[in-house]
Amino acid sequence: MTVDVPPSVPREQQTIRLSPANVDSFREWTVEGPGLTAAARVTDAEGRIALVRNRWSDGWIVPGGAVEPGEALADAARREVCEETGLEATIDDPLLVVEQTYVSEAASDTTVRLSAQFVVFDAQADGAIPDTEQLGAEPGEIEAARWFETLPADLHEDDLFRPYLRG
Repeated sequence: MTVDVPPSVPREQQTIRLSPANVDSFREWTVEGPGLTAAARVTDAEGRIALVRNRWSDGWIVPGGAVEPGEALADAARREVCEETGLEATIDDPLLVVEQTYVSEAASDTTVRLSAQFVVFDAQADGAIPDTEQLGAEPGEIEAARWFETLPADLHEDDLFRPYLRG
């Protein structure tokens, strides 16, 4: 799997440990599907950043999600921003590609290694973010969404993302 972004875009490595029960669900997405996630650092004219809390993150994170088969990365980022924040974003250049390796946390299953890529684009949007009940592709997917003047202390995967999310 190769992401078609300029070689000048920074790339980071990330290892994600999965429970044995989750390995199979990720195997289908990474092996048979695109294994791609598109997200966006959405800022507005005031310099604020739009972030979400979803049911899997350990803090605030940029809106994004799985790329559907045949969908262009930028189109997926635009769709995900709209689903998760209600904002109509203009998607610009990629900021970061995270090369993800999924491994089983089971000691007896150390050979399971799945690969995926998480691409973060720069984006702009303006407007109000609707109530959480109106966001997400399915009920309860988005726990919160809002504009921030500065990056919050509880940023998901802080060490990985913070350097790339600063305006």
